Amino acid sequence: MKRGIALGVLVGILCLVGTAWAAYPEKPVTVIVPSNAGGGTDTMARLVAKFAEEYLGQPMVIVNKPGAGGQIGFESIARAKKDGYTIGCIYTPHVAAHVSAGRAKYTLDSFAPIANVVTDPGVLVVKADSPFNTVEELIAFAKENPGKLNGSTSGPGGDDDFALRQFEKAAGISINAVPSKGSSGQKAAVMGGHVDLAFMNASQVEAQVDSGELRLLGIMTVKRRSYLPELPTFKEMGYEVYSDSSRGFAAPAGVPEDVMAKLMEVFDKVLKDPEFISASQGQLLLDILNADEYTMYLKNLQKTTDEAFKVAPW
Repeated sequence: MKRGIALGVLVGILCLVGTAWAAYPEKPVTVIVPSNAGGGTDTMARLVAKFAEEYLGQPMVIVNKPGAGGQIGFESIARAKKDGYTIGCIYTPHVAAHVSAGRAKYTLDSFAPIANVVTDPGVLVVKADSPFNTVEELIAFAKENPGKLNGSTSGPGGDDDFALRQFEKAAGISINAVPSKGSSGQKAAVMGGHVDLAFMNASQVEAQVDSGELRLLGIMTVKRRSYLPELPTFKEMGYEVYSDSSRGFAAPAGVPEDVMAKLMEVFDKVLKDPEFISASQGQLLLDILNADEYTMYLKNLQKTTDEAFKVAPW
């Protein structure tokens, strides 16, 4: 008798749990953005959230938690309740760079990747009236004038700093790295003639290139990009230099499988939505990766940043 009652209670509990998961979401979902409002990650998050609400059936509330190169926001995502009602954006290489440096209170295993949305390739940019018209001219100057070439970066541990170090090694030259306050500081340094060049992301300089204030000399991708067909890759110039910054979504590790499945379904629908794709034009450089692909990308990146940290700690 008692055994039958206990079994009945257990079945009832399991049914209730199953019903709760099946009903997800029953309230708004918070999306933590580890950067200020108005930046590239924030723009991506708000556009995706706008379309996701239709498929999710609940509002998605953006909460900006900037600071420490994204570390504050990343840690907030990792520590969030594992019920699917708090997810967030992660961006590279910062999310991995903090782990490599031993500063992070998380590892990549603290996250359950949902989807990557954007990959913003690295480019080498100079002032419009720069005497350098090609990468080869820049390299020749650096070899003839050691210690005279200055390049702006956002600081140690960023994708632009990785790119600069790769380029130095591949070309056999030395560049004085000059840290600036974010992408706006980098652009100001180049346009003001305070530095000779900067390694940045394509979307960060699109407006200034279009207006004729800056010029691009090369892109750090395996193949040329369709939206910059005339811009040569470093690879085709003979230099193994690759750099990009990705932006995607993740939940804290440990969210129930049913809830994760729902989130992945919602994001899959959004990222295939023709209206979303149309709205992204001119705003986002879409590079869609599903959860498995995104997880592999992040694992490989962690290996890269770990190796880079051993050579040049930040």
